[in-house]
This record gives sequence, C-alpha cells and structure tokens, in this order.
Amino acid sequence: MVVRRTIRMPKHVMRAGVPLAPLARCLVDAAARLSSLDEVRAMFADAVQRRLCTVAALAAELGERRRPGTALARAVPVELLDGVRSAAEAWARALVRRTDLPAPEWNVAVHRPDGQLIAVVDGYWREVGLAWEIDSRGFHLDPVAHARGAARQSELAANGVLVMHTVPARVRSRPQSVIDELRRTYAQAARRPRPNVTARLWRP
Repeated sequence: MVVRRTIRMPKHVMRAGVPLAPLARCLVDAAARLSSLDEVRAMFADAVQRRLCTVAALAAELGERRRPGTALARAVPVELLDGVRSAAEAWARALVRRTDLPAPEWNVAVHRPDGQLIAVVDGYWREVGLAWEIDSRGFHLDPVAHARGAARQSELAANGVLVMHTVPARVRSRPQSVIDELRRTYAQAARRPRPNVTARLWRP
C-alpha cells in the first residue's frame, strides 16, 4: 500500500462494504507512478475493454487541473476513443498518422451481406476493403488460436477483403518498411472492386 496526501478526496464507492475511490481515479493515480506509456495503455484499455470504466471518466479525471504526474497518460484516452485497445495498435495508429494515407477505423466488425459476422479486425479502411491485423507472436504459438485465425482470414478473403498482417515488433523496428507495405497494399485494395461486406465499430 502506498499512502499519498491529497486535497481532492474523491466521493467513495462501496465494494463489499469497503469504501473505495472510483476506478477512474484509481487508474489515473496508478498511471502517475508508471514510467512506461505502454503499461498505461494496457491498464486503461483493459478497464475499458471489460466495461469497468469509461473513456469519458478517464478523460475527466486526467483533465483535473490538480493532477501531478499525468502527462504520460493524457494521450491514452484519445487513442481509446479512436478504438485502439492495445499498445501494439497504438504503435500502428501512430505509424499511420506519419503517412499520407487516410486513417483506418480501429477494432471493426466485418459482416457478410446476410449479417453474419466474419471477423473483428484491428484496423479497417472501409473505402477500399482493406483490413490490417497487428499479429502477436503468442497468437501463432497457440495451435488452436492459429487454426481459428486462419479460418477467419480465409473467410475475409472469400468475401473480397484484402488483409495485411504485421508483427507488432516490426512496427517499432522497421517502421518505414511497414509504411511502404501499407501504401502498396492500400493501392492494391483500391484497384479491386469494393467487397460486398458491412463494417461496424466493435465496442464491447
């Protein structure tokens, strides 16, 4: 336990008979003690993904003037509002913003014309039907997940969606190479007929 003095005593919430600070306050207090932006991203994204806290609540807490040590965390709610749900996706988002490409939508559910869900993809350019998957090494080490992912990619391809795969480490180590590949793949997708699918933002 770390005891810190404050002049902003929060209105408590009760959990199992114990008075606690609201989760947004707890997360921002914890973020102030971290030195890694990716750790802050992971912590905030997990809470939002599990519907334990809203992006608006985090943004409001970070917007409080009397909040020391929050400079690192202030960009994270903007990423979350864009749909980013992991550090790797945040790296990819920052990379695209360095290019002349339009920004993709993040975490998008792609459906067949009959409404059947095909897949939830990390990034999606609906104007050309291009999906961007930020693949993790751990995913490929799991045979069951790999088989499920392969079937999903086949279904996307069968419905005309072009998919580009990028390993997260490559976004950091070889950004220009990824940018060049993105530009080529986007151009290729733009030359193809737009797929007959529908896309909706996925926000569990």
